Amino acid sequence: MAERDAASQWPAGTGAPGRFGLPAMVRLFAAVLISLSALSLLFVGDVASRKADDIAIEKQLVLFENVLRDRHNLLARDQLGLARWDHSVENITLKFRASYVVEEFVSSLWYDFGHERSFLVGPGGRLLMSAWQDEVDLTARDLEPGDDLKAVADLAVARHHANRTTIEGGYGQKPVPAADVHQIAAFGFAEIDGEVMLTTAMAIVPDDGEVALPKGDPVILISARPIDTEFVNEVNGQLEYSDLSFSRNGNGLLTVENIEGEVVGSFDWTLYKPGAEIWTVVVPAVVLVCGLMLVASLVLGRYISRLSIRLEDSERRNRELAHRDALSGLANRLFFDMALNEAAERLAHAPFAVIAGDLDRFKAVNDIHGHAAGDEVIRVVAARLQAAVGDSGLVGRVGGDEFVILVNAFRDRHRLSLLAQHIITSVTQPITLASGAVVDVGISLGIATAPENGASARPIMATADRALYASKEGGRGRAFFAEDLPSETQAAKDEAA
Repeated sequence: MAERDAASQWPAGTGAPGRFGLPAMVRLFAAVLISLSALSLLFVGDVASRKADDIAIEKQLVLFENVLRDRHNLLARDQLGLARWDHSVENITLKFRASYVVEEFVSSLWYDFGHERSFLVGPGGRLLMSAWQDEVDLTARDLEPGDDLKAVADLAVARHHANRTTIEGGYGQKPVPAADVHQIAAFGFAEIDGEVMLTTAMAIVPDDGEVALPKGDPVILISARPIDTEFVNEVNGQLEYSDLSFSRNGNGLLTVENIEGEVVGSFDWTLYKPGAEIWTVVVPAVVLVCGLMLVASLVLGRYISRLSIRLEDSERRNRELAHRDALSGLANRLFFDMALNEAAERLAHAPFAVIAGDLDRFKAVNDIHGHAAGDEVIRVVAARLQAAVGDSGLVGRVGGDEFVILVNAFRDRHRLSLLAQHIITSVTQPITLASGAVVDVGISLGIATAPENGASARPIMATADRALYASKEGGRGRAFFAEDLPSETQAAKDEAA
């Protein structure tokens, strides 16, 4: 009776409220959940794409600033050898000798380092010399207040006084390694003769303490590089930005200012924005896995992380693109090893040869004439090696007086012998130092060919080194082929390969 009464409370053809509304509520809840998931993913996608774009833009700007900073540091390291030198103090600061400035100082800046513009600014902002490449103007004049050259010179004077030391007879400057040259050099941009230029400046100071600076401000050396099409293309060789350009207005992405903080121009390029790529992941996720919002978010997070890692890796690689040895201008160890490894990978289609070289009697030059003379000898030898090898291969400097050559134009013994003899003859020619002294060095060579002396970079290089050792043991000043090594040495070489 009770069951019948309860049942009679509901009209025929209907059910209890809970049973009637559950399917609709589940569908409604599912619809709401799917909608919220879709909106959440769309919101996350929008935020993530904007964040990825912001990170990419920031890293592009930072990377560009690092490249410009590297260019400043390179100019300063080039200057260091001439600016920190007793000889320069004697012939510029203590007594201004025009012949030295023209024939040695400016000539070295242009021919050895490629500094297109150079200036000497004396105390009180007096311009003593200006040069375009190797054309020198010795007309002296006072720089006007507000002149960009004077501003960068004044900053270099301040850097010098901050690092000045007292030595016998006057003043010097505390030495800094080339890696810390920014401590004594002034970096900036300047408008010179109507062009915007990247400039570095540093004081001319003693190195060995044989001479001393007088009281007062030092003479400042300024080097400048025009920001022209060649410069932009050279910088973009590292960056690979789309449509990179420089203009005199300040509307670009990265503005450059002079020492006084005035905008003198800007760099502009088409920004790389990875945010659009993120939508190719988000939209399919909304359509296919909107119920798996957490999973989709994790995938998106991983994607953003990979973008960031890729950008960081690109920045790190570009920082390591200083492939040239600062002293000699030849390939450094990193670049040479890369080239050797690439040659080894192509060995099946392009056999090659490696020549290891070591200077003879170089230590005597350093001991007798000083390290500056040794550096001068290294530069001369590097130029002679480059001229001797030409287009036949790559010349590198991997140590103090150690050179290596990757010969990829030929590998037969006859032509390698001719090349080696040409190198020995060229290097052994007398070298006249800036001081007027004449020195001579020799070179011993070890030659290994691939694949006969190894199928990968390490054993080939090791075999060339052993041949070099045999060359020096046999009397120096000659070339020794790895294939002529004694049998036990050859066996060890084959085992290493």
